[in-house]
Amino acid sequence: MKYDVELVFSKRKSLSITVSAENKITLRCPLGYSRERAERFLNDKSAWIEKTVLRNEKKLSFNADIISYKSIFVNGAKLPLFVDCKKAAITGEGVFVKSIKDIKKLFVSSFAKAFVLRVEEVASRTGLKFNGIAIKSYKSRWGCCDGGNNLAFNYKLFMLPDRIQYYIIVHELCHTAQHNHSEKFWRLVEKFVPDYKKIKKDLRGYDFLTTLY
Repeated sequence: MKYDVELVFSKRKSLSITVSAENKITLRCPLGYSRERAERFLNDKSAWIEKTVLRNEKKLSFNADIISYKSIFVNGAKLPLFVDCKKAAITGEGVFVKSIKDIKKLFVSSFAKAFVLRVEEVASRTGLKFNGIAIKSYKSRWGCCDGGNNLAFNYKLFMLPDRIQYYIIVHELCHTAQHNHSEKFWRLVEKFVPDYKKIKKDLRGYDFLTTLY
């Protein structure tokens, strides 16, 4: 293969291949799995890897201004990002911060309160109950629901379009009823978000955001 692939061996029963948003390719193998067999598996998956890498390259190129911190998404809209400003603010002219590290604080102070109220409203309307809610910073996910039905959301979802934010809210609320990704879980998601499959696909276009800021 023409791509560099990281091989990771661990106590697992099957092979798993992933391509990150930045095109880091990882093949996870069971302990004792030969490198020759791993190479054959990679060759069999070469078409899928090529397609995924090219899609990521196109996405990263299109969002080069976001990755270079010249622009930033706010509720799905791309605005100019100004750094080294005396005061942090989000306006129609752009996003102003003292440093990149201040983005989380600015987004949380600007949107968290309304977002929590929205989660409560969606929970009431759907009949899905949760215990607590927190806004955090994650590098690989948009939200989670623990065994005690406490929800946590990545503050970077405030950068996403409204309909995708709604899908993530419903997704995590559905985990309060189904702590898995079974067919029953997805049927529940579909009940409240009939076009969830399309939104899931659209969400992948923003997955690189989780590694920024």
